[in-house]
Amino acid sequence: MRTLFTLIVAATLTLASAQDFVFGITFDAGGKFDGSFNEGTFRGLERAIADLEAQRGLEIDMLEFEGTPDTAAQGMRQIATEGAELIVSPGFLQADAVAAVSVEFPDTFFVLIDSVVEGPNVRSVLFKEHEGSFMVGYIAGMLSQTGILGFVGGMDIPLIRNFDAGYQEGVKYACPECTVISNYVGVTPTAWNDPARAKELAVAQQAQGADIIYAAAGASGGGVQDFVKENMCFQGATRRTGLTEALANVPVYPAYAAACPAGSQPLFFIGVDSNQNPAGDTDGDPTTLNHGLTSMLKRVDVAAYNAAFDVADDDFEPGMVVLGLAEGGVGYAMDAYNEALIPADLLAELALIADMIVSGSLVVQGYTD
Repeated sequence: MRTLFTLIVAATLTLASAQDFVFGITFDAGGKFDGSFNEGTFRGLERAIADLEAQRGLEIDMLEFEGTPDTAAQGMRQIATEGAELIVSPGFLQADAVAAVSVEFPDTFFVLIDSVVEGPNVRSVLFKEHEGSFMVGYIAGMLSQTGILGFVGGMDIPLIRNFDAGYQEGVKYACPECTVISNYVGVTPTAWNDPARAKELAVAQQAQGADIIYAAAGASGGGVQDFVKENMCFQGATRRTGLTEALANVPVYPAYAAACPAGSQPLFFIGVDSNQNPAGDTDGDPTTLNHGLTSMLKRVDVAAYNAAFDVADDDFEPGMVVLGLAEGGVGYAMDAYNEALIPADLLAELALIADMIVSGSLVVQGYTD
């Protein structure tokens, strides 16, 4: 069994027993359990450790640091001092810390997600968020019953603009006459952890007719999810889509039946990074109406998982890695919570579109492009 340590600023650590490896993770703004970017990275590293222990009989300790961007370097130094062979750092706000600490600890491998730092012991992992966002945008454009879609971004930076751009392209590819309303929570790192503001934006977007809202906002995205689940439905559908047909066969949960009059249609959110479809469940029953239409998967978990195995196999390679649809780095989530909402013919179209993007016959222009 591994020992789990949670570090805070100025913490002093002592490892309780000998181990084969020590892996560490320093969390970005928004916190460990943001249900999105940070948590996805953590789950990937956690899963890698469990698999390495089960498959190879290794003893692995995981050290964690949850601070702020200003204290990230201190957390990395603490973890590296404890003998970590690998430190995974999700988030561009940790780039300066990785650049400094990786030089100080040349025998420790670092994985930086969403930014680039060059170094003989640093792997920088970037994602083609616009490709994954195109896919969920296509779903939204095909299924929207109002022709108006929402996008709530976290911090207004090129990275999140990339999500927005891909989403808008996907919506327009499916529905040229559709409209996308885009808003951002803020311009500072606090934008990743302000669900109240994200909820306000979702309220305003729905008031303009948005029936599906995509949130790429870290922990702030919970505010969009809360709004959708609390309001549940809307009046005034203007389009009949595959979703209209699908909903005829999806039983509603009691609270929805009580709150939403005849002629109402459900509101939906689209999750991000991790599979957030289950967050749309209100009654613990995936067979009833779920408000999570799908989620854009950004496989930060895979980036962490692969790095752990590379270190254990003595096969870690530094440099820049870019993951898109072709590499399985982005995609969309299908599970028991949304399988009744996405028609089979739409899934077939999505498979063809993914093949076109991978082959280069369909080029998605991200914001940073």
